[in-house]
Amino acid sequence: MPIIARSAEDILIDRMVSALQAFSAREEAIDPSVGFIVHRDQLRPVSQRDLPLVNIWLDGLVPEVGGSSRLMGQETATINVDCYSRGEEGDEVTSDEAAMARLYYLKQQVKAALFALVNADFSLPAGSISKKRWPRFSLFQNDLKLPEDQVVAGRWTVEIEYSWAPEDSTSVALDEIAVSQTNRATWSAVYEYGGPS
Repeated sequence: MPIIARSAEDILIDRMVSALQAFSAREEAIDPSVGFIVHRDQLRPVSQRDLPLVNIWLDGLVPEVGGSSRLMGQETATINVDCYSRGEEGDEVTSDEAAMARLYYLKQQVKAALFALVNADFSLPAGSISKKRWPRFSLFQNDLKLPEDQVVAGRWTVEIEYSWAPEDSTSVALDEIAVSQTNRATWSAVYEYGGPS
């Protein structure tokens, strides 16, 4: 059982993954050629057999000092949605053209799947989301060492500012920490929590 609640950005990413998986399943039921795989936090390079693929991961958190207080914090989460596709050379198109055509369609699929989720504040309680910026899309450049020549990729970047409340702590208050010994050679101290003052 967790000691503290899951973070808001962790919940946001889970909801994005669920929305994309459901969207892919609906699309694939109509046309098997337009399905895609959804991963969360994949750190290793993508595999050709998994394409087309969408990988969602947290890029960073930035505290928003202006809206924070002792009772409530605000931060902006930057979440990346990486889209990978590949193409096979055909009679009329090169493998790059086929890969880019599939990437453009995958980009639109991700946009459609996330649009309602973003507009509904990710189904979080009213007032939780302070600001959201509609995702920006950019193509990956060729110097990223994608696995094969016919693999192309792009990224949606979503920024969401939200409020969070610090967890109640039942531990010893910081003003009750007592220093019991000091190592003068390294100028470090050993703290005993809850010890005599």
